[in-house]
Amino acid sequence: MSLIGLEISDAGIMAAAGTPGRLLELDGPATESPGFALPEKKRLLVGKEAEGKAHLFPRQILNRFWDQLDTEPLEQPAKYAPQNHAEIVYHHLACIWQVIQEHGDEIVLVVPDFYNRQQLGLILGIAQELSMNVKGFVPMALAASSAAFPGKMLLHLDIHLHRIEVIYLKQGEYLTIEDSATTTGKGLIHLYRVWMETIAQEFVRSTRFDPFHRAASEQELFDRLPGVLSHFQHNSSMVFDMIDAGTSYSITLKRDLFTRKAESIYREVCRLVEKIRKKHGKDEPAIALQLSHRISRLPGCRDMLSTLTDTPFIELVQGAGASGILGIWQQLSDQRNAEGISFFTSRPWQNSRRTYNFDPLSEKTVDPLPTHLLYRSIAYPITEKLLTIGRETGSEKTRVQIDGRAARISRRYCTIGLRGREVVLNDYSSDGIFVDEIRVDGSRALKLGQIIRLGTNAEKLQLIACLNRDET
Repeated sequence: MSLIGLEISDAGIMAAAGTPGRLLELDGPATESPGFALPEKKRLLVGKEAEGKAHLFPRQILNRFWDQLDTEPLEQPAKYAPQNHAEIVYHHLACIWQVIQEHGDEIVLVVPDFYNRQQLGLILGIAQELSMNVKGFVPMALAASSAAFPGKMLLHLDIHLHRIEVIYLKQGEYLTIEDSATTTGKGLIHLYRVWMETIAQEFVRSTRFDPFHRAASEQELFDRLPGVLSHFQHNSSMVFDMIDAGTSYSITLKRDLFTRKAESIYREVCRLVEKIRKKHGKDEPAIALQLSHRISRLPGCRDMLSTLTDTPFIELVQGAGASGILGIWQQLSDQRNAEGISFFTSRPWQNSRRTYNFDPLSEKTVDPLPTHLLYRSIAYPITEKLLTIGRETGSEKTRVQIDGRAARISRRYCTIGLRGREVVLNDYSSDGIFVDEIRVDGSRALKLGQIIRLGTNAEKLQLIACLNRDET
């Protein structure tokens, strides 16, 4: 028997399988399938395909079906439309299951804590109708936890499309969900709208071009936001370009501006943390915050949370719930009812995999660094000695020669090198350089898997990691 961990969040459903657990592609090449649906003639688009049209057809788009899962009849603006939220969930889950079922024959569903028994029952019924062999339900906070914080209140923080969750995990021989607090209407959808309006206002102020004037450019803003947020994890500003009717418009975005616009949401997160702290702690006990990848990537959110006294962090990797359940399922399955499907609210914790004793600062789960730059099937090592990318640069390992036919490529177009715990790109070009289609403003830190494009050229390079750093 092989197990699949399926992590449910309307912000992005994820699945993991294998030993060690790895995230699966479940929505085209993407490892996350967002909770969007769009009724079209004789079919229902779900996931990435629907999200890619969310601002082209705003009146028809549906994105509350996972959050408000029920069987109540929906208003039907189109000739063909689903009857209720449960029907949309069925379609979304069916598409995902069709892709991932080859990776396992047993499923553990990792779910948000806010689902009630009726909603869990609906998910189970849908899964069984799809012939998914569900073995149990595990709350995301339990499945993702791997670090013990002796003497501290452990709180799990997450954000979905329409709500924020703070969950209190009581530590002892078992890790137990003791309490939770949630707020609705202030999730990622709200934040994305605020940030899109902020970008549009900057364009109007600086160039008189309004991206909201056309649905296509509004959709482009929405599609590019994840890349902007990724950039702001390591940089304070960026150049943002858009083309409309053949004319190019450019503005500079500041991370601080994004932080200010999101302060009301961040204060709401802090309010929920303090609510749990006061309810269950005496004399304001020290807390430890376990942040989902969705929370930790929001620009300025961690800075706001740092204002809470004596607060260590652990930042969870993408899909921590889906992959985490694979490692602890054997422990949990020993406790479950063999005749039924169990819902777990606690798990063994005395022998947790890691115990962190924090000094003055926080600990952080660090993503693996790229070790090589891949260009035309050749991998060039990334070291402290700068790797120069350009035209006619020679054949040394510290030089990447771009095809001589490439237009407007200078001899020293850019450099990449290892600086401490970061891989850093420096741009020396006149035509610019793009990382994941976002223009670099001078320099930026790079992450594994990112694609580099040189100006308007078709030549692309990718950040990869080899098992042996010395491989070539």
